[in-house]
Amino acid sequence: MIKKNTFQIEQGNHESVPLTSDAFPYVCITTDMDHYADHTIGWHWHTAYEIAYFPAGRVMIRTPETEFVIEAGAAVFINTGVLHSYEAMENGTVIHAQLFDMHFLSGALGSIFEEKFFSPLNHCTALQTWPVMPDSVEHLDMLHAVLRAIELAGKEPFAFEFDIRSELCLFWRRLLDDTKSLRDSSPLRSTADDERIKQMLSYIQNNYGERLTLEQISAAAGISVRECTRCFRRCIETSPMAYLN
Repeated sequence: MIKKNTFQIEQGNHESVPLTSDAFPYVCITTDMDHYADHTIGWHWHTAYEIAYFPAGRVMIRTPETEFVIEAGAAVFINTGVLHSYEAMENGTVIHAQLFDMHFLSGALGSIFEEKFFSPLNHCTALQTWPVMPDSVEHLDMLHAVLRAIELAGKEPFAFEFDIRSELCLFWRRLLDDTKSLRDSSPLRSTADDERIKQMLSYIQNNYGERLTLEQISAAAGISVRECTRCFRRCIETSPMAYLN
């Protein structure tokens, strides 16, 4: 079953992802961006991996590190724990987002699959997102796997759970090859800024009705006012007070 326009933000700008169950930690969500104010899904993050496919329209994707536009017919991988936002560049933009827990593909906790094929992506500093354009045979294979998984989620034929996992495993295998050079040259991911910005965004979200000061916002993360401002600039390219407004 494909869910529609399901987007709920909890404390710390953490998205509440409606995974089907612990036994089947996967969900597919179709989102019509015209449904949202300013055609924007604001800054959020989730522990699930996300593979978003765009059948129509154009979308600006932003993370603390970069921004880029995805055209219709392409997809993007969003790594676990990464702050990101979506802004539709035209009317009629649609997103098919598949979200899943690592163990949906890796199996048992601490398995060799987790150690060899998932942890290296989780902890790669440079690998926050990975666009997949229809520009090579390998990418077309990845996109076909994404589309096939979406189709299975919608129709739910016999053993669709098994087949969805198979398609996403194929996608993941190609993703490992595609990102090898980047991962080999990238240091392990630092989470200091990630944690600080999540704490401060959470504080703002829970107290925005009051007369908040810069000192209060920075105290929420246990850092100085100066470092608070720098952290906002580094992560989401705005000031704390501009974000509050």
